[in-house]
Amino acid sequence: MDSLNLPIIPVDDSFAASLAGLDLNAELDDIIVAEIRAAWMHHPVLVIPGQDLEPEQQLAFSRRFGDLQSHTVKDILHPDYPEILVLSNRGRGGAAPIDNGGAYWHSDITYEEVPPMGSILHGIVVPPADGDTLYVDMTAAYEALDDSTKARLDGARATHTYRQRYLKMVEAGVRPPQSEEQMQRWADVYHPIVRTHPETGRKALFINEGFTQRIDGWTDDESRAMLDRLFTHCTEAQFVYTHQWRQGDVVMWDNRCTMHRATAYDTSHERSMHRTTIRGTRPV
Repeated sequence: MDSLNLPIIPVDDSFAASLAGLDLNAELDDIIVAEIRAAWMHHPVLVIPGQDLEPEQQLAFSRRFGDLQSHTVKDILHPDYPEILVLSNRGRGGAAPIDNGGAYWHSDITYEEVPPMGSILHGIVVPPADGDTLYVDMTAAYEALDDSTKARLDGARATHTYRQRYLKMVEAGVRPPQSEEQMQRWADVYHPIVRTHPETGRKALFINEGFTQRIDGWTDDESRAMLDRLFTHCTEAQFVYTHQWRQGDVVMWDNRCTMHRATAYDTSHERSMHRTTIRGTRPV
């Protein structure tokens, strides 16, 4: 990290860092973008505060890190910029309003064959208190496992699906029902439980409470016991960073080695954010 010119400040000795002094509306040359990416690979959660971005500027910045992909739930996409997911309890930009749909542990869109590399979230309007986002360092969580557990997980795969999670959100009244055609699109996919990061080479747990259903080839009891154990282990305080949002924050996270969840807040206040999602590669 000493070779980087950007002012990167680790946050509380966690896996997160803050990168101040940048204006993402400016033309960033390739050297600066490469330094941001290098910082991101060292700090899987990277905070860039004080940004006032229009959708075009967020899209332009996000595309410097790869091709973008849209979310599969179309009514929460920005109607003019479908590569932007609108997380807003006021339906900002014409998207459907949503209070707190990510209030469970997950890594974005792992229910697709090729999950995203990363996500970039811009806090446009944030409540005066609460509404934080919690992030988990899944690399550190894996490395803290005992050798016998690592051996059991070596080569194991798990089923990921969005169908069950979405039905729960429909029942809770935070998502509208979808057509049967849409529900059929959310077929089961299989990913390794332990994923090797394609850029750093480090191993990380690649499971999440939101979308991971069972371990392939294990009995139901064995699968449930292990997943419950891993979910409890991952969310121990030593692996968690809490981001307290300020208006204008841009937070970038690496979906290949983190998971996250939103926390509750007073919904009489507006909470509106725009998320872009960077296409990844098949987990191995």
